[in-house]
Amino acid sequence: MKLFGHGKKVTDSAAPATAPAESQKQQMSTAQAVIHSTATVEPADVKKNEPVSVPNPVASEDAYEKLTTKREQLEKHVNQLNQQYGDARNELRSQLLTEKDYLRAQSRTVNHDYDKLAKQRDADFEVFSQLQDRRNKVAAKQQQLAASLNETKQRFAEQSTILAKMKAQSVQIAKQRERLDKQEHKLLNELGQQGNLNSLMEEIDAKRKQISDINVHDHELEQAEDGMNQDIVKQEKVVAALNKQVSVQEQASSNDDATADLQKQLAAIDKQLSQQQDKLTSDDDKLKAAKREKANLAEQFQQLTDLMKFYFSSTKLIDNFQFDPSHHYVFYSNTLIPLNQLSEQNGLEIIDHLFDKTDAHFDVLTTDFNRELSEIWDSYQHSGVVHHAGRVINPYLDFQRDAGTQQHADVALPLDQSQDWQVNAGTEEQPEMIRSASGKQSVTLQYRADRSLESVKYFQNDKLFKMAIYDQQNVLVATQYVDPRDAKHAASEIYYRPDHSVALEKVFFEDHVVVQTTDAGKTVERTFETEDDYYAWWIKAHALTRPEDALIIDTETPYFEQLLNDDDRRFELIPLITTVDNKALIEQLVADDSPVNNMIVSDESVHQAILKQLKRDMHIMVLDPSGVTNEKAKAATIKTRIYIPKVS
Repeated sequence: MKLFGHGKKVTDSAAPATAPAESQKQQMSTAQAVIHSTATVEPADVKKNEPVSVPNPVASEDAYEKLTTKREQLEKHVNQLNQQYGDARNELRSQLLTEKDYLRAQSRTVNHDYDKLAKQRDADFEVFSQLQDRRNKVAAKQQQLAASLNETKQRFAEQSTILAKMKAQSVQIAKQRERLDKQEHKLLNELGQQGNLNSLMEEIDAKRKQISDINVHDHELEQAEDGMNQDIVKQEKVVAALNKQVSVQEQASSNDDATADLQKQLAAIDKQLSQQQDKLTSDDDKLKAAKREKANLAEQFQQLTDLMKFYFSSTKLIDNFQFDPSHHYVFYSNTLIPLNQLSEQNGLEIIDHLFDKTDAHFDVLTTDFNRELSEIWDSYQHSGVVHHAGRVINPYLDFQRDAGTQQHADVALPLDQSQDWQVNAGTEEQPEMIRSASGKQSVTLQYRADRSLESVKYFQNDKLFKMAIYDQQNVLVATQYVDPRDAKHAASEIYYRPDHSVALEKVFFEDHVVVQTTDAGKTVERTFETEDDYYAWWIKAHALTRPEDALIIDTETPYFEQLLNDDDRRFELIPLITTVDNKALIEQLVADDSPVNNMIVSDESVHQAILKQLKRDMHIMVLDPSGVTNEKAKAATIKTRIYIPKVS
């Protein structure tokens, strides 16, 4: 939205005194028109027969100068307003982009937290489900025991009823036999009374037949009674066994440890279920809060989008990346080259110049082991190579910084005192070579210019088997052991703290290296399969741990993508892009879900290539806007990485 026109801004230098001739002619013709118009005006109170008064030419020129002066003042005012308007638009664009970057970063954090909360909620629900399954199994087992007891009781009751019926039948049979016995005795008595009467023979025969039938019936009842008694005995045994089983199960149910344990398990599981339910409720509350925050961020995003459309008619804005003094910037360099090896085109010096017109400062981060790193950095600062850099950050240097300032110490070499050692070169106090009387062992020492001990090499039968590295305070920094199978390679490297405790160890194999970090208690903390894995972890866990930290790092660095894709990384990653050959990486950097909001490119050709792929907002800084890429000096091709010297 233009407030003061769309044309080019007119500067203060566009005054009539320095205007071109054509402009002056146009102004003169305008002045003549004004004079003519003024001359033809006839006031109402002027009579027609009176001659028209012609204005004084000097007075007309004064009026024109006043008009041009007024116009020039208005032009200056418009120019100032246009300048202010342009500055305000630029500042507004930068402000909108900064807010959008902040919201995008917040959105990534919220989305990451939401995903973690969702996963945590799923994990908690899985635990809750497992607890429910355990409770169901324990409850089912408990119900099974109770059902078995009830079934036994029911069988006992049924068998007891059958036994009672059988006993009742036995009683009935006994009563029937008793009645038959009475009838038989009655008939026998009657027969005894009538035995001598011939007239009663037929009646006697009939009664004898009745007695015979009674005996047969009694015999049958006797057999039935015997069978019933046998069944009763069996049934009594069954009932007694069931009664005993009921007693045992009841006692087991009340006193058995397994049953009590089941009760305890149920109580414990119920308590865990209650706690897990509370945790699920808390997870749900956190998820709801995260959803609200996501919705709030989406609303703020929409507000910014509307503002961009209103002021700039676009939702995609590209702005220059500028350093924020409130941030802690760190420039990654794989190593620091000694001052006498620096070329004219020094990358660190180029980065330093970027901070010339800002109040921001930066530190330098390196990952290589360099015994002279502190001295090289001091020479950089004293020689003026860097003006805005504060300190150098390095994992191996941090091992030495942990103990604070160290005083210059004497060195006691770890030699076998039973051997007779003789100085072959140097002096007794500062020997350069010492050898055992047998000649099988020898030691060579190398000193710095200030006569501090730099390194000690240990030989066995004239074969190097280890080398010790010392700092300027004569404190042991590292020891390298030679591979006995191949004297050109190292078998391991050990790095120490000033108190001589092991801080880091590298063990070299044919196809890989294992890196181990060790705490002060000689306990291995972490193990890494590559050095790059260790450096990436150290940068994230020790060097840069705050949200205001920002790492400027070349995309060609081996572990750049590892840092880029690390969701737990807290610091900002500012890629330094020198080539667009890796198309997949460039697409990842400019994608909508990319964590990168600011980037630095080497030249205009890389800048244009990035712009063609951009579909979102971005802050970009160009190191060489002219697009001219200077050829690197030959000195830059010299190998500059300084390690613990490998055995050669």
